[in-house]
Amino acid sequence: MEQKKVNQNLKWCIVYLVGTILQMALVCGIKLFLETMNIRYPGGCMLLFLAFGGTSSALWGIIVSKKSGNVSRYIDVLKDYFGLKQPIRLYGLVMLFLLIIFGIQIVTGKVVDGVMWHTFPILFVQALVFGGIEEIGWRYTFQPLLEKSIPFEVASVITFFSWGIWHYMYFYMTDTISFIQHDTFLVGLLGSCFILGAIYRISQSLWLCVLYHCSLNMFSQTMAANSFVTTVICNVVCICLAILIVRKNSDR
Repeated sequence: MEQKKVNQNLKWCIVYLVGTILQMALVCGIKLFLETMNIRYPGGCMLLFLAFGGTSSALWGIIVSKKSGNVSRYIDVLKDYFGLKQPIRLYGLVMLFLLIIFGIQIVTGKVVDGVMWHTFPILFVQALVFGGIEEIGWRYTFQPLLEKSIPFEVASVITFFSWGIWHYMYFYMTDTISFIQHDTFLVGLLGSCFILGAIYRISQSLWLCVLYHCSLNMFSQTMAANSFVTTVICNVVCICLAILIVRKNSDR
């Protein structure tokens, strides 16, 4: 019976991953075909690309969460997405991770030129729509299913590779891949997989993962980047802290 449950969980992981990646790949394939054939398409097509490809992780997260029994009703996902009522200590944990990643920029005031005070809430709200919804798939659905069969550390690394593939297709789809600092991005993505995985593991809160993800997007677009070495150190500290927190929580 236990092996059957493990196989069932892995099956839903595969369903989620294949569905999410193929949906994004379909959009990228259409875009590649149009560009290869030198077919000019209106700017409105980009909105369609975003609507279909950018929501793939959330869409398949919702489907798999319902089919796998993680939620009994689809509306429950929306309730969890805005489940603001969480213990103060867990909000404090989210803030701690953010301070480790962005503390140097915040303390030194390393803000990107042109950023105003109102830029922060605007970007945060924007991230709620375009960034935070990714958490429905990767943290709310995919990684927890993996962790039912494999250790947290391994699940975080698998999520990193899967999420990374999805992101690079997203960058191609939005024509932003040439603006990415790949080494810094990949280090940050790996750190985020451990951080977000730990936040969800100990809180079971989709909202707290959304909060961290949106804050991460907001600060990444407003704060001047740290050096690569500093980025590595900050993320290594967060990875070690995430593993420590998960292990301590598992021992209880």
